[in-house]
Amino acid sequence: MSRFNTALALNLVLMLLGATPATAMAADPQVSTEVFVEAGDNPSFKLQQAPAIEYSTAPATPPDTFLQAPMAVLLVAQLDELGQVSNVMVARSSGLREMDRVALAAVDQWRFDPVVVEGVARQARVRVRLTFMPTAEAPPG
Repeated sequence: MSRFNTALALNLVLMLLGATPATAMAADPQVSTEVFVEAGDNPSFKLQQAPAIEYSTAPATPPDTFLQAPMAVLLVAQLDELGQVSNVMVARSSGLREMDRVALAAVDQWRFDPVVVEGVARQARVRVRLTFMPTAEAPPG
């Protein structure tokens, strides 16, 4: 049975028993975002600060993920001259493959302000740290 069908069946049973689905399922974790550059990320020019995010999507947390403590994944994103992410990779894993995957998928869709150096738009590398923080009590079980 797929995850969706399992979750749907569980919610139906809970409703029939008089419980609300929210009491049985963990809430999505909140995600904090930090974008920065480190020395050496862009060797051909010096970037003082990371470009601002123009568009971002929140990571779609896997439905069966329950966090007991904050987890962070550090990504390195390569930006093209227009500020679009052309490549993204994990620099430091969260320790959970699924969390890393959702972080990669989300950041891959982001857009940043273009990086302009001496009047010329440039490709640039930035680092993105996504920290997933738990928001609910442990599910009964």
